Amino acid sequence: MVREALTVEKLSALEPREAAALFIARRAEGLTTSEQQLLADWLAKDESNRRQFENADRAWQNFADSESDEILAAMRAHARASRPRSWAQWRPAAAAAAIALLAIGVAWFFIPRATTFEYASARGEVKELQLPDGSSLTLDAESMLTGRFSSKARSVELQRGRALFAVAADPSRPFTVTVAGRRVTAVGTRFDVNLLGDGLTVTLLEGHVNIESLDSSMALVKLEPGQQYVERRGKVEIRRPDSAGEAAVSWQKGLVNFDDQPLAEAVAVMNRYSPDQIVIGDAKVGSLRVSGQFRAGDSQRFAETLAEMHGLRAIHHENQIELVREK
Repeated sequence: MVREALTVEKLSALEPREAAALFIARRAEGLTTSEQQLLADWLAKDESNRRQFENADRAWQNFADSESDEILAAMRAHARASRPRSWAQWRPAAAAAAIALLAIGVAWFFIPRATTFEYASARGEVKELQLPDGSSLTLDAESMLTGRFSSKARSVELQRGRALFAVAADPSRPFTVTVAGRRVTAVGTRFDVNLLGDGLTVTLLEGHVNIESLDSSMALVKLEPGQQYVERRGKVEIRRPDSAGEAAVSWQKGLVNFDDQPLAEAVAVMNRYSPDQIVIGDAKVGSLRVSGQFRAGDSQRFAETLAEMHGLRAIHHENQIELVREK
């Protein structure tokens, strides 16, 4: 079969998701050497191109791996049989609809089953993960979350620890994170959610998020970039601290920032990264304030620094460092 040559000019006339779908369709037939180079150049040109291609590729695999599913098998056969006959027909042709749908996530429109997942990290382990919709997730040490994505919604529940979300824009399916009785809703944005023993912190880096209570007991809160939602023991405060930008998520790089936080809270965070756990048995010691940047995993230096600053003693036990007041 002779097919029309693909050029840079023709490729640039397409939306990224259409171009991604076209590359996937042509790959199924076998890419020529020139098309392989065009694809490589197109992927390298823009990160959004790569995301669209990965989304289309995942959707296509739902066809390729679904021989036992009658609905998907029929879709797969239709898509492979309905390739556009000429470049001019690519965009309007009804026969190309199944292929074009690949680029906007065909699985979400036709598969009745939702996608569910669960991710967890061990102490000292930070994971970078890709979510089914193309969003990305960085899961902090000793953290856990579950998720459920369908054609109508994207929902995640943070059950323990901390996570940084970079959400793929999709206005038709808001992205929600449920945590500690609160719902954080975004469309396309970057935000950090930190679940602590007596509350949580939500830091917005880009875009916009809304925060509301699941039981309607709290008024809707809208965050702007650089703002931080801080809830402790039921009391809510909106801050714009110095560390509310990239420094607030420096834990990805092995650094942890504290901005006038209780020592007990800081200890809970530091304990995520080290086998040597810091212990505080005195509520007055736990209420001392902590500010500064510390290296994740270096519990000994953290404890010794705080002991020196606040007149405490760091008592070393096996796999434990206890902070007590000097007598």
